[in-house]
Amino acid sequence: MKMCAGVREPAQVDDGAGVLLRDGRVFIAVSKNRLFKARDLRLLFILLCVSYSIQKVDDYYELLGVTRDADNKEIRKAFKRLAVTLHPDKKKDDPNAHDAFVKLTRAYEVLKDPSQRKNYDLYGDEKTDYNRQNSQYHSYTYYRDHFGIYDDDPEIITLNKADFDANVIGSDLQWFVNFYSPLCSHCHELAPAWRALAKELKGVVMFAAVNCEDDWNLCREQNIRSYPSLMFYPKGEKYQGPRTEEKLFRYILNQVKVDVTSVRGGGDWDLIMNDQKQSSWILLLCNSDDLPECPMGDDRTKIAGVLAGLVGIAVVDCKKLAQCASLTDNTKSSIVFWQRVSASWSARSIRSSPSNAQDVLKEVLDFLPDLVQLDNEAFKTMIKDLEQGASQSWLVYFHIGAVTDFDMEVKKLSAMLSSMRVGRVNCGRSADLCAGMHISHYPCFVVFKKGGGHEFYHGTVTTHSIANFAKESSTATNLRTISQTDFPSLIKGQDGKGTAWFIDFYAPWCPPCMRLLPEFRKASRLFDDIVRFGTVDCTIHSELCRQHNINSYPTTVLFNSTRPVQMFRGRHAASSISEFLTEIVNPKLQDLDTEGFKKFITEKSDNKMWFVSFVTDTCQNCQQLHYEMKKLAQLVTDFTFLSIGEVNCDTEVSVCNDNDIKFFPTLRLYPSGSKGIDGLVEYNGGYRRDHASLRKWLFHFLPDYVEELTPELFDDNVMRKDDFWLVDFYSPSCGHCHVFAPDFTTIAYKMKDRVKCGKLDCQKYRNFCYRIGIQAYPTVIWYESSNRRSKGVEIASQSMKTIIELVESYLAKPGEAGLRHDEL
Repeated sequence: MKMCAGVREPAQVDDGAGVLLRDGRVFIAVSKNRLFKARDLRLLFILLCVSYSIQKVDDYYELLGVTRDADNKEIRKAFKRLAVTLHPDKKKDDPNAHDAFVKLTRAYEVLKDPSQRKNYDLYGDEKTDYNRQNSQYHSYTYYRDHFGIYDDDPEIITLNKADFDANVIGSDLQWFVNFYSPLCSHCHELAPAWRALAKELKGVVMFAAVNCEDDWNLCREQNIRSYPSLMFYPKGEKYQGPRTEEKLFRYILNQVKVDVTSVRGGGDWDLIMNDQKQSSWILLLCNSDDLPECPMGDDRTKIAGVLAGLVGIAVVDCKKLAQCASLTDNTKSSIVFWQRVSASWSARSIRSSPSNAQDVLKEVLDFLPDLVQLDNEAFKTMIKDLEQGASQSWLVYFHIGAVTDFDMEVKKLSAMLSSMRVGRVNCGRSADLCAGMHISHYPCFVVFKKGGGHEFYHGTVTTHSIANFAKESSTATNLRTISQTDFPSLIKGQDGKGTAWFIDFYAPWCPPCMRLLPEFRKASRLFDDIVRFGTVDCTIHSELCRQHNINSYPTTVLFNSTRPVQMFRGRHAASSISEFLTEIVNPKLQDLDTEGFKKFITEKSDNKMWFVSFVTDTCQNCQQLHYEMKKLAQLVTDFTFLSIGEVNCDTEVSVCNDNDIKFFPTLRLYPSGSKGIDGLVEYNGGYRRDHASLRKWLFHFLPDYVEELTPELFDDNVMRKDDFWLVDFYSPSCGHCHVFAPDFTTIAYKMKDRVKCGKLDCQKYRNFCYRIGIQAYPTVIWYESSNRRSKGVEIASQSMKTIIELVESYLAKPGEAGLRHDEL
């Protein structure tokens, strides 16, 4: 009965109907002449599996009849389906019903929680005793009426945290989101109106629901304090009016923004004809005595909303445009589909009522070309062309069974992705192909990229979300999905060059994993031909993840055939990933072996400085210091005479013994002019060992690039000479001044040949600073001949990058600094 895991929707295929399981195997088949409803057949099969599994096995995925990559919504729906069938209230004559239902409940509780699910996937459920006598669960009516209110509504998208961040936050799409609790009576009262609106305005705005019992962190982040709370995005505006269908309908249409072009004459018509970005239009023919009244008001808004991004929308004044007469072939329609075909245009009348936007959409979709059907040979040809450098990426839709309404919806993708090709693969006919691609759920969308790599889509199945993913993924050609089969050859360097690979081990149900993937994709674009990026789905390739001791998700590891494996432990952001890899590719922290250390001791020039840490692998403080030293090395790269190094005393024993290293970590500075161990300075262990503290201490030993000024020196050198000056007015008791001091020293060093830098102690010379108008510390002022007799030009920033950019602009156009408005 292990085959019960991974059950999917039954489907009628060319040679019969059946239940297609993972790996493309058919376990139940019926004759063509004996068709069952897919839903009934699937439920029958699940119940047979579950009734056996509850008694024989403890695999929670098998108990619920879901695959190991199922998301929370799939898990909740599966549990609800079983709960209303197997609840003890419905099976009062079964003495085992209570224990069986407790086990089902435990399976749901574990799999719906990311941390418990991760531990279960890795180690199983350590809590084997469920305390069944005292276990509590809800009544039958709760599961029937209150559990996951909108999970079964196709027009309403149930969002989790990852979906919300990816699709709502930062998106231009208009979303109306219902934050609710299944225990809230007002939420249930609203549900019928919410469902009706979602059906009537489907596609005009995106309707969504967030179950705050399951995703309370998301609700807290959105400041949800009562249920139901209705929020309109992207504005993030809370609806405060009556929750009736009529009032909500009017509110939505007042909020909807649609792009409609007005055609009032030949000039406007020429603009449409010559628009190279838009090849298809819906023309609303108005003001004509021979045609029905054109869509107005609400109807026009709904039509424009459902077709946004698919075709252009134009309102044509037929009294001012002679071409109207040739646009429609009958007198029953004022809506025309206008499409460029090669060098000419063709017009087709829309027969649907203007008041039914969904019917208009269906007609438009009928006019659009079908997706390219890919069989085994066509699929292989596509992959071969991409491997050989074909520039046009593919989005491929993997499905099973007969064409449904959703298949028609998918046709939008061809219009929305004009720079890509869109195809489809029927896994009922190409089972081996789908098994080889490790397709584990339907529908499934995969982007195939230039160079031969591919990437799976994980997230809410809407055309807009899929299209946005396809656009981003197709440009990230340095990122590809890796399977257990091709992992060894890629990591070992099948190209013979020993390419480094940065691998993200993840699970599709893991929210942090889904938040990392877009950042991982961004970072991959920064390292083309330097580091390759890959992802491994641990729900599919669990054995591969176990081989590499992956015990949490996501885990990102750098593999290099010529260097040891290194794990990334930074923030899940593209900038943090970039810093990590940049340091490895072009390390600023130099690893000193015995030969290297002896060479630097004997050959160090008089103007060279070294700051060296002596560490061991077993010292926990050393491990933390390693990352701080890497950050320090990056911060001082501008000082070409200063090098940062590290000696591992576990491997370079002789070096540490010869230098009398007794404690770990030990930090030593070899200043300019020192030879060997003469003149070295040891970092006081009483100081903090973070990179900022180390940098502050280290800068005390650098050459003095910032001149210490007095009021007299300020008057003589800054105010009376023609040099460019940048002056830092500070106070020794000011914490911000101490933080800023190393940055100002760096600025002084980088600009030493063009600008003089000075600092003046306003605690010591309080009256002088007050007289020249210094009111806060630190204050940075730019002086040149055109402004030195005035107050100079204040640079209201403590960012080293900003200050340097402003000074460069002042140097480029001397004399204009005092005349410019400082945006900062």
